[in-house]
Amino acid sequence: MFIGRNQELTALNKLYQEDSFQFAVIYGRRRIGKTSLINQFLKGKRAIYFTGLEENALENLARFSDAIHAYEDPSYLDGPNFASFEQAFKYLVHLSEKNDRLILVIDEFPYLAKAYPPISSMLQSYIDHYFKQNKLFLILCGSSMPFMEKQVLGYKSPLYGRRTAQFKLKPFSLHDAEEFFPQLNKEEVFELNAITGGIPLYLSLMSPKKSLRENIKDNFLTTSAMLYAEPMSLLNQELREPASYSSIISAIAAGASRQSEISTKTGIASGALSPYLDNLIDLGIVEKRLPVTELDKARSRKTIYAIKDGMFRFWYTFVGKRVSFIERGITEPILDYIIKQLPHFMGPEFEKLSQEYLWSKLFDPDLVPEPFVNLGNWWGPDPKEKKQVEMDIVGFDDQKLNGYFGECKWKNEPISADILETLIYRSRLFPTPKKNYYLFSKTGFTDKCQQLAQQVDCHLITFDMM
Repeated sequence: MFIGRNQELTALNKLYQEDSFQFAVIYGRRRIGKTSLINQFLKGKRAIYFTGLEENALENLARFSDAIHAYEDPSYLDGPNFASFEQAFKYLVHLSEKNDRLILVIDEFPYLAKAYPPISSMLQSYIDHYFKQNKLFLILCGSSMPFMEKQVLGYKSPLYGRRTAQFKLKPFSLHDAEEFFPQLNKEEVFELNAITGGIPLYLSLMSPKKSLRENIKDNFLTTSAMLYAEPMSLLNQELREPASYSSIISAIAAGASRQSEISTKTGIASGALSPYLDNLIDLGIVEKRLPVTELDKARSRKTIYAIKDGMFRFWYTFVGKRVSFIERGITEPILDYIIKQLPHFMGPEFEKLSQEYLWSKLFDPDLVPEPFVNLGNWWGPDPKEKKQVEMDIVGFDDQKLNGYFGECKWKNEPISADILETLIYRSRLFPTPKKNYYLFSKTGFTDKCQQLAQQVDCHLITFDMM
């Protein structure tokens, strides 16, 4: 069953209906569902589908030849190879002129480009001189996000400016995941989506017939399970020094957020740390964070680092430190600890969900009087209290006339009035004339909180409303 990606699928089908050459680039982290999307798009359409592998150019050419021949004869199993990629592309020109609509998919394009570096320039030449004159539909797909963004979409790429569409696939949202598990309640889906990072393949491993505890045990704390070894497997595939990268992720998971702190915990010199962090950011595993008031600055001393990928954050928070116990089959105490700490783990996920909710209501004047241009977390000094404080949601409209301030609490108890009082107090750190308040709660709000909210026109939003 195909779930999600409706927007991307609709866009691809719309391009397919165009009476012209199309070149779509599809990319995203491994397991994100790129191939599933392409296969869904190809249903009912004839296509040449080729996947690049980590092998030499001749082996890739042999399989490319097979893919082309199989397009003409689906029963084709083996036969003569093209003498070169040049010859194969010349034949593709013949096929694209002969057929009303030919789709050519090159999956894992980075592997092919590594095996045969001239392929990008060759594609550029054939696009410019031949394919643009017919109705070829070219799709290049890849899991190496740095390669796809720099070597396919980047300004210095031979293919720059040739694409007609690009799709960077993102993890499933809560609402996508709800389609995956229609028989579960919203909270259960939110937790499963958080610990898997919203990655479709990982979600498919979770059973709706099992409890959260059982799913965690079977998928993360069982040595034969895929997710038990998945983080190191991905690091080994993508990076040259997986052990160093793993140490960096461990340090961040343990609370080291600034570059100096990460350097101290890993033993990697601060000056040498930047390329490692940049690579992890490129892969979508780590993210650089700034207070919302610093987003427009080229450089900021307030930069911190956090684990962006939900599955990595869960694994390095709960699993990685306890591998020795798991290898010995000691899992129940670990499960007890995970279930106890899960609300704390879910806190940042709830903050993200709350921010996404406000973005989705950007043009709803009842909730957002004037569209904000920036919205995010904020941390900084409180001169009056002489200490550092944090706020879950801070945003401003273009003229900085409206300020948007919110707090998010993922707890099994209603939010009390003192949380709102603190929010109102801290909002005074910002000189916006109009202040808009929001409280996001897992369970609800006390009577006193509701009374105060009415007085200051604060929006009270529960998890079930989102």
